[in-house]
Amino acid sequence: MKAFLFDLDGTLIDSAGDIALALKKTLKELGMEDRMPSDVRNLIGGGVKALLERVLGEDFREEYVSVFRKHYISEPVVYTKPYDGIKQALSKLRSEGISLAVVTNKLEDLSVEILRRLDMLDYFDVVVGGNTFSEKKPSPLPVIKTLEFLKVEPEEAVMVGDTEADILAGKGAGIKTALAKWGYVKMGSAEPDFFLEKPYELLNLASRVSDAL
Repeated sequence: MKAFLFDLDGTLIDSAGDIALALKKTLKELGMEDRMPSDVRNLIGGGVKALLERVLGEDFREEYVSVFRKHYISEPVVYTKPYDGIKQALSKLRSEGISLAVVTNKLEDLSVEILRRLDMLDYFDVVVGGNTFSEKKPSPLPVIKTLEFLKVEPEEAVMVGDTEADILAGKGAGIKTALAKWGYVKMGSAEPDFFLEKPYELLNLASRVSDAL
């Protein structure tokens, strides 16, 4: 194994608190405070548009996305933190010579800034956001392009994420996939190759993937 590709929200970091904060401010600005859900965590996944569509249903409007982003970008790391054990796992993987990348549907610049504020940016060789290429997950394009950048073949990489979009993107690119069950898990019919209960299990994932090839 030469490369691990990670989703961001719900995989590397728990950002639910800040997403909820931005959503609350957005709904207040739109005069829809009564639409604030009691639990935002189970609505996260797929990007801002998907979140707002789940909250607002047929009342959703495209222009609301920019309202949310304005509030989120202003305060992206109030409550956000890496999951317990993530930094240790990333450090160990790096020490073993494994390339690490982030492939998220969050905006690239925002993702970089959040990782920088959490002192995590230096772990990664590349950060790919939802606006980096013409398509985002579940399209395999961001994964394919990331592999090209890392100069890694599909059989030498694994995609780790907490949603079906991550699993579909990885499978579409021909790489093994692992579901991070500590995140905001959203799955349909897609089947990951591996299930991870805790971040420390990332440390033996490389050998598990190699054994499965």
